[in-house]
Amino acid sequence: MPTKSKLFIVTIILVVTDLAALLFPDGYIDTALSQHSSLSTWLITLAYAFWWGGVGWVTVTGFELFLWQKIYGIHTEETPRPRKLLTDLFDILVYIAIVGVILVKVLQQPISTVFATSGVVAIIMGLALQNTLGDLFAGLALNIERPYKAGDWLTLEDKTQGLVILTNWRATHILLRTADLLVIPNSAIAKTRFINHALPHKSHWEAIEVPMQYGFDPDAMAVLLKDAVSSLPHVSTHPAPFALLAEMKDAVALWRVFLNLEEMSCVTLVRGQANVAIMKAIRQAGLEHLLPNRQIWLHQDNASNA
Repeated sequence: MPTKSKLFIVTIILVVTDLAALLFPDGYIDTALSQHSSLSTWLITLAYAFWWGGVGWVTVTGFELFLWQKIYGIHTEETPRPRKLLTDLFDILVYIAIVGVILVKVLQQPISTVFATSGVVAIIMGLALQNTLGDLFAGLALNIERPYKAGDWLTLEDKTQGLVILTNWRATHILLRTADLLVIPNSAIAKTRFINHALPHKSHWEAIEVPMQYGFDPDAMAVLLKDAVSSLPHVSTHPAPFALLAEMKDAVALWRVFLNLEEMSCVTLVRGQANVAIMKAIRQAGLEHLLPNRQIWLHQDNASNA
């Protein structure tokens, strides 16, 4: 049994045992304490504060063990939890409520004083942490709307591509194809445009451009290009690849071969494999002479040398 689960069981036994004394001020704990007049008031207050803190810890840990881990999985450094920000927010709200109960019930502070103090603290923190709070609320909006989640491939406005691995309080973490980590503040990514390649489904259409000089049979060329890529790994057969004569330029005709990939993560690999397969197919068909080539002619001006 994990250490956290063992600690949870021990703590909940202690909290349940003493919960009656916390809810009913005339319970057995008050009676026991009244028989020891040597105990100072601050020790009694500290004991009550620890009991309420135990209630808060048991609540947070119980939700973690029996709800969050069931819904979102276990959070580790290697596999971050997809919606850790919302679960962290719940934990904070629980602890804030416990602190309020301790201030009002245990320390006997007037509710108006507690609200006034918290208001002043909130103003000071708001002024000091404007940028951080902007990232926080942007992160909350992203978690509620969920335009992306952990495991989705994104293409950002600057053409950067990567896999979302975590959205926390301050930023979104994206693993790039180079195995580097890109960290973008939530307030920044909330304002930018991006493409989510996992929505509405994970399959992705990729186009391979093939320029050819004129002199080919369009029907035969379309079949040749299609067959060249149909058997590649990660390329779906339903729908199957197809080739289109996309543009007719002055020197060359531009073909586009469309592939339906299982997911975005294999795009770079499949593009390389597709280029090699198409080159081999063109050579085997004896059409290598139709590939674009550039010839440079140098002309010597005899008149200038005379």
